[in-house]
Amino acid sequence: METTIRINTDQLTTDVLESIKKMFPHKVVDITIQPADETEYILSNPAYAHELEERVAEYEKRKETIRLKADELL
Repeated sequence: METTIRINTDQLTTDVLESIKKMFPHKVVDITIQPADETEYILSNPAYAHELEERVAEYEKRKETIRLKADELL
């Protein structure tokens, strides 16, 4: 059996660890921790993917260089 758990580190509790122990009783397991690829999650939802595409298109449409003189920065 293999499982993937996606969880925010703020939600990690001893209950999560106990749940893992119940899923794999008396077993040696490999636990790999890495940041989740949120782009993959966004693209897996058609509504989110569409929103992302629209935002990128809008950015590309309005993309321009903003030029400021040093005295305009203050």
